[in-house]
Amino acid sequence: MPSARQLQDALDRLVAALPHMGSAEEPIHNAVAVVEHPGRGLRAAAAAGRMRDDSDAPMAIGTQFHIASVVKPMTATLIFQAAEDGLIGPAGIDTKLIDTGVLAPYLVRRLHNIHGRSHGADITLRHLLTHTSGLRDGQVDDGEYLAGGYIGRAAPNSLSGRRWPDLDAHMAAYRSNKGPPPGLRTTMHWKPWDPARPDDPDAGVLNFYLAAHTAGARALFPPGHGFHYSDTAFTILALLAENLLGASFARLLHDRIYLPCGMTDSYYIADSDLDPTPWQRDLSDCWNGPYPLVSAGFDLSNDWGGGGVVATASDLNRFLIGLLAGRLFRRQGTLAEMTRFIAPPGLASYAAIGHGLLGFRSPAGRFLFGHSGAWGAKMLYDPANGFFYSGTINRRGVRGEWMLEIADAVAAL
Repeated sequence: MPSARQLQDALDRLVAALPHMGSAEEPIHNAVAVVEHPGRGLRAAAAAGRMRDDSDAPMAIGTQFHIASVVKPMTATLIFQAAEDGLIGPAGIDTKLIDTGVLAPYLVRRLHNIHGRSHGADITLRHLLTHTSGLRDGQVDDGEYLAGGYIGRAAPNSLSGRRWPDLDAHMAAYRSNKGPPPGLRTTMHWKPWDPARPDDPDAGVLNFYLAAHTAGARALFPPGHGFHYSDTAFTILALLAENLLGASFARLLHDRIYLPCGMTDSYYIADSDLDPTPWQRDLSDCWNGPYPLVSAGFDLSNDWGGGGVVATASDLNRFLIGLLAGRLFRRQGTLAEMTRFIAPPGLASYAAIGHGLLGFRSPAGRFLFGHSGAWGAKMLYDPANGFFYSGTINRRGVRGEWMLEIADAVAAL
């Protein structure tokens, strides 16, 4: 076990090196990491780089960032809390989605079709929580292509793909010190679902999924027969959490996650009924290629339920520490069920999948679990030595193993 000084010196060195590890085409502009071992009273934190494109301020340990998909374990926690409260029914997370009432039965059937046959009625909450439902990911997949299968980026009729043509117009306005032109998809603020306009792709995230040219008509496999990462599943789960627990997703996160874990620097930026002002601090840029999304004013509300949270590295550690310490559930068995990992066919780059949790294998072969986010955010726990790791490199698609490499370096001290 390292001393506090050894841990801090190592983290200072590793984080300082991160901005130099990007390429000329994909530079890493800033980074932050917090490493903790609560049982030993060890904590180290480091930051490097420039916080934003529109500011000369340095990145700091307390700088906030978009955590993207790192919110998924929080969404899953709300579903397990509802199950503990008896709000789902005796089958718990094995309840079928069609029986929850969160969506009309005909819409559940439209979500999942293979060769004209619907399997929507077979989807359970467990399938959604473990990415084994067979649903495509409406953020980056469409009805024809999967993410990366279309010239190496989001499918053209996915939500991200439809937004891509507007990126250059938005950036040209930003570089000219002008506001973005009206009507760009880069400034569209997304709602999760509008039941009054089920076939309007711009009415909400699920509306988009169900619209023509998107993914609902061509599911990938019958529920439970494979693995495919799906943000769409977690939009549905967040809607269900609202329906079961009787409050907005933003309020559920605040009251049932942030407060019990002591997360004082986190807030929800998507469709929310809470004023974020009390929790807003300095917010760093996240970069997609040459685009500094925060400085340029891009709207990042589209990943509703599977993203949409701004936090700090310290707060992410507080969440995972609080979750594993049992602060968010009344029964130990609930946590045991949430952290039960499986390895379904097609798992690919992950070591295992839990319920809203991902398992990773480090370059040195260590097993860690937690979650990662599109903008380089990481929140991980190493069960072999008790260390927690959180932070970001605020850059899409670069150095996905960066925090796992830090974990290996800490284990070697």
